Amino acid sequence: MKNFSAKYIACTLLFGLSMLVGCGDDSSPSSPISPAAGGSSSSVSQAPVEDPNNPVASSSSGEIVVLSSSSETPSGSDVPASSADVVLSSSSAGAAQGTFTFATTPGALALAPDADGFYDMGDVYKAVPQTSKIAFVIRHSKREKNNLGTESSLTPIGIQMAQTLGTKLASEEPFYYASTNFLRTRATCENIAAGRGETGIEVVTWDGINGSYFLTVPSDTLDALVSKRGGNPKYIAMYAYGVDYATYSPAVVASVIPSYFYDLFERGNQFLNEVIVANMPTWKRVSVLVSHDMLVEPLIAFVSNRTINLKVFENPYRWVNYLSGIAVIVDEAGAVTALPVRGDEVGWMVPRDEVDESVQ
Repeated sequence: MKNFSAKYIACTLLFGLSMLVGCGDDSSPSSPISPAAGGSSSSVSQAPVEDPNNPVASSSSGEIVVLSSSSETPSGSDVPASSADVVLSSSSAGAAQGTFTFATTPGALALAPDADGFYDMGDVYKAVPQTSKIAFVIRHSKREKNNLGTESSLTPIGIQMAQTLGTKLASEEPFYYASTNFLRTRATCENIAAGRGETGIEVVTWDGINGSYFLTVPSDTLDALVSKRGGNPKYIAMYAYGVDYATYSPAVVASVIPSYFYDLFERGNQFLNEVIVANMPTWKRVSVLVSHDMLVEPLIAFVSNRTINLKVFENPYRWVNYLSGIAVIVDEAGAVTALPVRGDEVGWMVPRDEVDESVQ
């Protein structure tokens, strides 16, 4: 990792064909329903989600991607606005790879990306006027490397990272917090709030931001195919960057795996419009939505039009860092902007460069 290993103690991962699956992420509904603000719910997804009692082993990762038949129905009766009710701006950055229903540059905001193409979350929060709404969709903070599934916790460094991000977002206004049904995503929200000085918060559990939104199949189906051939991150990154699977994988994978993913640009636009923008009227002015790398990696590639390098399948093997993601900004006229953001010093990590915190 560029600066991560210098700032934090982290955990060593074997890369290449034995690269760890970064998160055992759950699967996704096609049209998530927003939970009522202040309530706890999940969407009525037909797709399975992770369950630590029903593991599917991954020999390449030492971690598991698992399946559950249970799901909860949303609480509250508020129906989110449809995307047709939202006025969208056209992209000012062009679309070399695909099309966008939003702006991909900060426009009049006094913001500049870093050398890697990421915008600092604290800078975005400070630059966006009070008349605009913001939703941050980010990966959770650094977590333990174990097989506990939904119960995997943040490490001490992960707790500190989230609280440090909270200090960048400090203010008197309350935020809206939502996470998946994982301990690490909920704890990330709680520690960001603690860093802001915010107490007594409620973290809404929402399946609408689960990890497998870009997958057409349950995440364990993908894992079963690729666990011995580089692991989920390698193939999620190849999908996110439109790489010919045959270039980096055997024919048995290349012939099947394209059907495992939705079209990146169609699905990405759907996520912004139907999952985020349509639901922002029911949230506070600023929302923090904490998910997993399986969702955030494609989102960053999509929003940046594949210009940010998170190509973990090739040297220098970059993967989405903890607390990185996207910011979705809606101004008072309804115009939408989406930017890649980072909550840590850099937006990417190199998994094999992490050092295990448990090593004394």
